[in-house]
Amino acid sequence: MARRVNKAAIQTKIDKLEEQISKLQERTVALQDEQDKLQEELKTAEKAEREAAEKAQMDAIVKAVKKSKKKPEEIMAFLTEN
Repeated sequence: MARRVNKAAIQTKIDKLEEQISKLQERTVALQDEQDKLQEELKTAEKAEREAAEKAQMDAIVKAVKKSKKKPEEIMAFLTEN
């Protein structure tokens, strides 16, 4: 009889561990989903940052072109020669 009780106690422990594992797996999936979402947000933020930097650079170039008082054709010729 002691063996039977021991087996039942062991099976109960196994069942509890399986339940804990299941909960942890669900939590892992939820965390992975959250990580994926944050990675997408990061990509979006990095893209916006690159685009803003590019726009600022283009604005600076346009400002420099206007300040130089050169004709657009002269600037294009200079750029294509170099």
